[in-house]
Amino acid sequence: MRRTIHHWLLWSVSAGVGACLAPLAAAADEQASGDAFFEKEVRPVLERRCFECHSHTGGKAKGGLVLDSRSGWQTGGEGGPALVPGSLEKSMLIRAVRHVDDALKMPPREKLPAADIAVLEKWVSMGAPDPRVSSVVSTHAKKGIDVEAGRKHWAYQPMQTPAVPAMANASAASNSIDAFIHARLQKEGLGASSRADARVLIRRLYFDLLGVPPSFEEVETFAANQDPQSYTRLVDELLARPEYGQRWGRHWLDVTRYADTIEQSVDGERRIPFAHTYRDYVVDALNADVPFDRMILEQLAADRIPNGDLRALGFLTVGRQFRSNADGPMLVIDDRIDVVGRGFMGMTLACARCHDHKFDPVPTADYYSLAGILGSVEQPIDLPQVGHGNVSDEAMKPYLEKRQQLLRDWEAHVDQCFANSKAHFRTMATEYLRYIVRSSSNHRTTEGYIPLDTPSGLLFYQAPPRWEALLEKSKASGEPFFKLWHQCMTLPREGFAEKVQSLFENMRSTPAAYHPWIVRYFSGATPTDMLAVADVYGQLIQEALKSETAEAKIIVDLVYGPDSPVPPANREEIAEDIPRFLTEKRLVHRREAEAGTAILTKLSALEATAPVERAMSVRASVKPMDPRVLVRGDMKRPGTPVPRRFLSVLSEVDSRSYADDGRLQLAEAIANPRNPLTARVIVNRVWQHHFGNGLVASTDDFGVMGEKPVHPELLDHLASWFITHGWSMKALHRYILTSATWQQSSIANTDGLAKDPSNRLLWRVSPRRLEFEPMRDALLQASGQLDTRHGGRSQALNNGNLRRALYGYTDRFRIPALLRNFDVANPDTSISRRSETLVPLQALYMMNNPFVRERTVALVKRKDVLAAATDTDRIRTVFKIILSRNPDNVELEASMQFLNGARLSEPAGRRKWESFAQGLLLSNEFVFVD
Repeated sequence: MRRTIHHWLLWSVSAGVGACLAPLAAAADEQASGDAFFEKEVRPVLERRCFECHSHTGGKAKGGLVLDSRSGWQTGGEGGPALVPGSLEKSMLIRAVRHVDDALKMPPREKLPAADIAVLEKWVSMGAPDPRVSSVVSTHAKKGIDVEAGRKHWAYQPMQTPAVPAMANASAASNSIDAFIHARLQKEGLGASSRADARVLIRRLYFDLLGVPPSFEEVETFAANQDPQSYTRLVDELLARPEYGQRWGRHWLDVTRYADTIEQSVDGERRIPFAHTYRDYVVDALNADVPFDRMILEQLAADRIPNGDLRALGFLTVGRQFRSNADGPMLVIDDRIDVVGRGFMGMTLACARCHDHKFDPVPTADYYSLAGILGSVEQPIDLPQVGHGNVSDEAMKPYLEKRQQLLRDWEAHVDQCFANSKAHFRTMATEYLRYIVRSSSNHRTTEGYIPLDTPSGLLFYQAPPRWEALLEKSKASGEPFFKLWHQCMTLPREGFAEKVQSLFENMRSTPAAYHPWIVRYFSGATPTDMLAVADVYGQLIQEALKSETAEAKIIVDLVYGPDSPVPPANREEIAEDIPRFLTEKRLVHRREAEAGTAILTKLSALEATAPVERAMSVRASVKPMDPRVLVRGDMKRPGTPVPRRFLSVLSEVDSRSYADDGRLQLAEAIANPRNPLTARVIVNRVWQHHFGNGLVASTDDFGVMGEKPVHPELLDHLASWFITHGWSMKALHRYILTSATWQQSSIANTDGLAKDPSNRLLWRVSPRRLEFEPMRDALLQASGQLDTRHGGRSQALNNGNLRRALYGYTDRFRIPALLRNFDVANPDTSISRRSETLVPLQALYMMNNPFVRERTVALVKRKDVLAAATDTDRIRTVFKIILSRNPDNVELEASMQFLNGARLSEPAGRRKWESFAQGLLLSNEFVFVD
């Protein structure tokens, strides 16, 4: 008995071990077979066809992809892994060699022989066995962004609070700024210049803060005041004047690429109806000294914070629209990413759209994470009212009636398009399924473009991907209705009729795994190709729509239910689709889009002359954009999904992924005091506008290719001081302007010119030429005609426009040559520092332009000029008006000789006086600020 049990135990153990080892042995045999197939069939194809451009031995890794190692194709190149073992459809290598995608063809010129393609297809279907164990990986992976190493760059390091250097002569310093400047000058063997003359100082201060010159009386009053606090009081007085916001608002509008029109070049409605309300917000916010961190929050997410000023959202909406470009939606997002990156943080983020940033620690994934945030934005048709003009209710009535009718027309049109779109997807199911079959790699019968025109009608341009998404979702869930479809799609086109029968036989043997209608319809079917399968599926969907049974409801819910990606989810999707470029439309036909666009154009034209003020606001999309990396920036090549989140190099500020659209979180991360860039960037810009150069010369690029700070300790001192003082712009101005450094003379000395000719160390204040706007404003002020009214719609800067240049109409497409000649910022992009040129056309403008001539005519007609008792008094009056000072004896004598007794009462004499005045306007003293 004992021996029998012993024998039974031995047999049981042996059988169990054998049962365990059998699968392992089979797997080993399969692995050996796969490795042998690779060595015999696959390696020769790769070596012969691919290694020339994609191997280390060939010396090339185009697209970052190498195929001479297993890790090479696993890592992949710029588009991700080259293969998905077991999946022909998801393997980019297979799609590339099949030439099914015009943007992805390998080899690019000539398709591989069918036998070679078949070898690669079989290899992938086997699971891509590859015995190569080399650790060599793709060149692309080696060159990938090292974010951790990138954080070592000075701009991404946390801000420090450096100790203020001690000064041997403390009386030479007005505040800590001077201590930093003097320490550096002393190190370089230089000394600071003496304080500027009071008359020079007040003129410099007026132009810096207000953009207009002081009057003669203001200059003389300041020069005569011996009170040590008079200068500080004057700074505060000027900061409190409304002209301050107008002057400094212009600087910020350059950064935000402000314009009153879109860039559209064709005739038609191009005006941005309420762009001016954003301009007025900037002016108002600066005058009210709204903290800069609050301004960041409002300009990015005013709709998401308590008491947010909706006008501020024009920051996102006054940019280019790219309506004539197929990639328009992505280009709008790119424009927003660029202005957010360079405008707030001095980062050239747009450089990471097509590939990882070449120099800075910004991977492409970060770019598309931001794209997901800034792409989850829509602009409502019915903009919120934020102001009311001085118009009676009766006068308002026609505008309001027309507006309400256009809004009703729009809503009705969207409703009709919504109904039409849902009906389209229900009636065209067969045609969409046939399109997917005809465009698949396994069953494609033609090369290149697959027409959207079908016997049943035209398909929506970008609707096929919605059906593909449905099928992908079905495959992932394993639901029974499309199970047979997925199996059939894996079969090759050749011999389909025979091979599909084995699938049908399997279906009949396991009917519970399939939808009952599929089993019923296909049990005796004999389809000759995949198109015939698509026809049956389309027929089943149509029958399900007509049936009330539970089995039919399963099909309808799958294809058209609330969780299906096929039909439009809501009216908002339709409204977003109507303005899209023709070939990017997903839910409406061209004629419907044209009718909707016509309504919007009429509404925009009406709003462009509306007697009310509205904010160019935005709101979060109903469904946030789920971003994917676009391979090489191509909208038609979506790659790896990425979360909506902040920049990885600044993850210590915010490392979260955002469940909602993330716009408020982005604004908060940018405005976070722990963000090492934001405060540094804005104080550097303010410094630039006060001194001519920033402490970092590349004011919108703090990256590796940007300039290093010439005074790094001072930059951090200013940034931390700025945050400590509540992000107050006026406090920052006051701090800089009351420094002895800013109050220095502009007179050069030999030692300074020899050691620091560009004055980067600030041993003096550099003279600067007036920009176009303050020069034009000064001309109008000299003529006594300057209109200082605040706000309102922009007007063309023609000769009859007497308002400050800030309120000039900026046409993004038709920028006048005058503005280009004077280096006015191009509103197509964010500009933090204008070009500075000296060209003859600038002098010719002052000599010959009718606007300048008209100002001189008005100047000599001023009451104070006409009231002068003698020519000497009149000359002094003209000097006081234009240069805010009296002429010296030499100037007075030269003026008398030029005028030679000319009488204002006579035409010839008046022209002589006009020429005299224009001569002063042409002088360097008028055009430059010392």
